[in-house]
Amino acid sequence: MPKSKASAFFSVLLVFLSGAAVGAVGYRLYAVKSVTGSPEDVRKLVVTSLRDKVKLDDQQFAQVQKIYEDQHDAFLKIDAEYHAKVDPIVDPIFKAERAETRQLHEQAVAKIKAILRPDQVPLYEKWQADRQADRKRLQKQQQHDHPEGKGRPPMRPLPLP
Repeated sequence: MPKSKASAFFSVLLVFLSGAAVGAVGYRLYAVKSVTGSPEDVRKLVVTSLRDKVKLDDQQFAQVQKIYEDQHDAFLKIDAEYHAKVDPIVDPIFKAERAETRQLHEQAVAKIKAILRPDQVPLYEKWQADRQADRKRLQKQQQHDHPEGKGRPPMRPLPLP
């Protein structure tokens, strides 16, 4: 009799643990799929996160969306311009493109800071630092998960305000 109670307990425990494992794997797959999407989806996710963390009002939110849209259009223009010239692996061209995109990023950050209230600026700076840390963590994870085992070269950074 005690043997059957113990085996029933371990059977229930095994079913519970296997369900937890399947749930964890499913969540990881869902989370990875939901982050990758169209540039518009990612931009909406970033702007919404910014609105929530920095507590933007409706007018500020609309202005930040406009800044992001303008920045995206400018990035596309620069990207098309440089990639039409040569292969992006050529170092001098790549450095020039990065310099221009970094300048666009800095201009967007300045524009966003200009529309924020003084109490929102530290929240914005913390939000930026958190995003940068998340980006670096994701980059390390992608290098670690690369099928060749040695990792892949670092991803080209995409500056976002």
